[in-house]
Amino acid sequence: MMIAVIGQHEPASQLDTMPWEVDRLENGSLRVFGLTLGKTSIQEANQIFARFGKSQFRVSTDINGNQSFEMFTLYTDLTFSGLLASIKLNYQIDQKSLESIYRSMQAPGVTHPVETIQISNDIEMKYLSATIASITYIPSVDYELQTIRQYFGQASEEKSISDEYQLWSYPEMGLQIHIHSTEPDQFVYAQLQ
Repeated sequence: MMIAVIGQHEPASQLDTMPWEVDRLENGSLRVFGLTLGKTSIQEANQIFARFGKSQFRVSTDINGNQSFEMFTLYTDLTFSGLLASIKLNYQIDQKSLESIYRSMQAPGVTHPVETIQISNDIEMKYLSATIASITYIPSVDYELQTIRQYFGQASEEKSISDEYQLWSYPEMGLQIHIHSTEPDQFVYAQLQ
């Protein structure tokens, strides 16, 4: 496994947890990094990470012109047991409400298939109590396939999407690992189905 050396700036907090430490609670919820999906709010995440993330809004338009929306907060330069990573938390807000938020922002028309827009302080404050729908962990190091198998076990499904991209599924952990050869891997935790 490649080890990251923490750079010149000092991260705000050190979290003593790793991405394979996933708790499945009695009520069926998942907890990872001290966050419980569907229960922990964005405000509580700010307290756990001892900093405010950067809240953003993303509009995606498919080839038929249909739009989907997501609101998320991105925390960069977090340290997990000595490893530098980013965390993206998706707000648990339905598509109809997200569309309404988008319309209220009076954002310019979307000209690209995926467009990210900075959220105003008013909108951010209004939704601090929203709970977390999903967590994306983006490490600054490449865990390598052998290391992922060692800590997470054998995936239920390993799909090769392209020569440079694989998708590994761990449904018992609510986890999909997006493994890229040319960009950082992404570990996406979502509610169990």
